[in-house]
Amino acid sequence: MRKLIGFLIIAVIAISCNTKKSDLEEYNIKGKVWKIQETNFEGEEKFGKYQVGDKNYYGHSLYIFNEAGNLIEHHILDRKGKPESISKYTYNDDNLCKEISTFEDNELKSKQVNSFDGKKLIEVRLFDEKGELENIYKYDYKGNVISNGKILNKLGKMVNTFENDLSNDLLNSQTVKDSINKVVRITKYKRNKNNDLIETLSIYPQDSTEYKYTFDYEYDKKGNWTKQYQFNKEGKIENIIVRNIIYYNESKVSKNENDFIGMWFVVDDTDWFEFRKDKKYDSGYRDKISESGNWEIDIKQQILTFRANDPDDSRKYKYEFEGNQLILFTIQGDEKLRLEKR
Repeated sequence: MRKLIGFLIIAVIAISCNTKKSDLEEYNIKGKVWKIQETNFEGEEKFGKYQVGDKNYYGHSLYIFNEAGNLIEHHILDRKGKPESISKYTYNDDNLCKEISTFEDNELKSKQVNSFDGKKLIEVRLFDEKGELENIYKYDYKGNVISNGKILNKLGKMVNTFENDLSNDLLNSQTVKDSINKVVRITKYKRNKNNDLIETLSIYPQDSTEYKYTFDYEYDKKGNWTKQYQFNKEGKIENIIVRNIIYYNESKVSKNENDFIGMWFVVDDTDWFEFRKDKKYDSGYRDKISESGNWEIDIKQQILTFRANDPDDSRKYKYEFEGNQLILFTIQGDEKLRLEKR
């Protein structure tokens, strides 16, 4: 494993720790991906279907990868899509992540320093904004995957240990114990045929509580999930994570009318546009239609025209696609609207 993200006992619970893999491979992402933005929405069930509700105030991220497939930046975003913190990753000559520096308002808030034995991560030291040591993570391996480890405080005193049960380099369960060897938590994982998590069950023996979450997915043509549906232990929809995946060289792939058809929502808003196959469109706010008309595109000049039923509302935009987002610009080139297909 090349790195930890944040203060988790093990960095990515759903992935292999095989150091020969790129981060994209470890995160189970196919293709040459440049950016992934994940937006967390409330989940709703209407007319027997799961629908995206209001945007949550938490759980939004942006990941940026280099052309070798390794993570170089991770942004934690606020509800408006602005970075609350930015983590930057530094690699050594062997393409292993040696440091992760986290900034808030351009000020260094924490640093993670990784130590390796060959290509295996064996120790992580976490420092605060003053450069003082906070915690130490130590890892043992079975083959190329982390089998167990321990967490020490800044004085070197044991805080927690963990043991991993693995098969085919994937984590089946993890047992966490405290400093006196009592089990604090047992977490079990199940995956679908794509190796994406479909269930997590966390058991806390000391108070006999359990927390179970299940997941379902929608995928793009490359086999990467674009929507993750999250359900609580009663099977009720709670959240929907929407991914906007941007691939390298995607802008060179030509788009046609079929790429417009569907429901598009204004990012960070509840305004929407529906492009239909009959070249009609509606736009509105929440459940209300405020405008209707015809739409057409000029593929060569990349111009989208709305011919509204009220001629005063007709307008033209230049357009670009970025993952599952459609960006509309004025003819002069100023960004006007950013829409996402949900």
